[in-house]
Amino acid sequence: MRYLIKISILSFINRINSLKFIDNLKAAIFIFIGINIVFIVYAFSHSFLRYINSVAVVGPLIVNKLLAFVFITAFMMAVLSAIIVSFSTIYFGRDIKWLVTSPIKLGEVFSFKAVNSSFYASWMVFAALVPCMAALGVVKNADMWFYIFSIVFVFPFLACASFIGIAFTIIVMRFFPAAKVRNIVLVIGMVFFTFVLVFIRLIRPEKFISTEGFELLSQYLSYLDAPTAKFLPSWWYTSAVTGLIAKDFGRIFIYAGLLFGTAVILWLVIKFLAKKYYMEGLNEGQAFAAADIRRRSFKYRSPVYAIFQKDIKVFVRDSSQWSQVLILASIVLVYLFSMYRLSFETIHMHNTMAVVNCALVWFVATAASLRLSFPLISLEGESFWFLLTSPVSRFKLFAEKIVFGSIPVVLVSLILMFASNYMMGISKPVFIITIAATAAMSLLISCSAVSIGAVLPKFNYSNIPQIESSLGGLVFMLFSFFMIIVNILIIMQPLRLFYLKNYTSAAAFVQYGIILILIDVIFFVIISSIGYNALKRIEK
Repeated sequence: MRYLIKISILSFINRINSLKFIDNLKAAIFIFIGINIVFIVYAFSHSFLRYINSVAVVGPLIVNKLLAFVFITAFMMAVLSAIIVSFSTIYFGRDIKWLVTSPIKLGEVFSFKAVNSSFYASWMVFAALVPCMAALGVVKNADMWFYIFSIVFVFPFLACASFIGIAFTIIVMRFFPAAKVRNIVLVIGMVFFTFVLVFIRLIRPEKFISTEGFELLSQYLSYLDAPTAKFLPSWWYTSAVTGLIAKDFGRIFIYAGLLFGTAVILWLVIKFLAKKYYMEGLNEGQAFAAADIRRRSFKYRSPVYAIFQKDIKVFVRDSSQWSQVLILASIVLVYLFSMYRLSFETIHMHNTMAVVNCALVWFVATAASLRLSFPLISLEGESFWFLLTSPVSRFKLFAEKIVFGSIPVVLVSLILMFASNYMMGISKPVFIITIAATAAMSLLISCSAVSIGAVLPKFNYSNIPQIESSLGGLVFMLFSFFMIIVNILIIMQPLRLFYLKNYTSAAAFVQYGIILILIDVIFFVIISSIGYNALKRIEK
């Protein structure tokens, strides 16, 4: 495996040395934005943890419980990401055929791809945890060793999650035909997410904001002090971190040993599974099962409709794409069930929560667009020239990509907004303006994903996560966050009049609703024009 790692490092160095001025500028902007995002996460975490930790008696316990929730969420996200990434990296990577035919042992190839998958699956979670740990150390006045070892313990923690996802992928690819694996994974994935949903609800995180939890202080304290999924590495990491703060060396050694020991055992497990099943699953995955080919008479279809059908078939056939639906399904279920469990005492609290709900739904739309809409141009890859030679204008091609990417994003956003508004029982004017704003925002977010994907495409990729983590993906996320802030500020104005001035007329909601939609339309026209002009300049 060291040869493959050496090749990757040399390839990375050569790629850096061959960068032009514009590429260096893009890299500098990317690094600058990334550093600023890390500082923003740190600032938010520090302010929030300092406020919670200052609460008398229960503050430190609440911080520990919050850490447990954050780490179990990060663990589940890493497992899910590892399952998705390992399918496209270990079995369907574009370099797999070359690696298998090279004079390198198959076990080393698997080890290299497994490490590669673990990196792509967990780097974003790692980048989010580091500033959180730094903020926690400042709030708790921790010494230097806390910062060092809290980061060191992250590696086995994320390794456990990644190796679990990879092991799941190996078993699925070995025991189920590649032609049916998408259906099998869909069923198993839904069962898994149902389990996660039930597990999260059993934890009952809404106790933090429920006044019923304070009726008996002793019961509340016992709830805060109780382990959260103590059989998972997330709790081991939580205990190791709290042990570092308390300088409880016995606890540190026990839970650090569990983390490192479990990571080593899981690595040996996936190596054993790969030795027995990787080649068979790889052959099945590369060859696929024989397609069900039927004779059909010629039927005229419009070129645009034919491309739309092509995108649907590619989406369904490629497990690295349709598996994103599992993420959306889990997010929808957890989000709606959490909204159902929350309780608010007044209609004003309901309506205020509706604004927060808008921001959360639009963040979901951003994540969905990054996974589904942003890669659409880049996924054409080396075959993009074929679309350019087809009897379809670039405008129609660009419009087709926007429509194809917008349908799932808009539908999911509207379902989330309508269902959550209904369960919260908000007033009718707020209900209408949030639905209208969500329809406009989800369409704008999806359009901007396709447009920025056309401005900054990445045709040379080994797997889809490389497209999402590119400079274009970061630019799209920042633009989407900017538009979310703008729209939230507009929505808050009629609510402010409604509450502070007892303004009961619907005129304010209509007025600001029109302003919001007009602003979204203006940005839609601007960003789509930029994307279309970029698409016209692509020659591949």
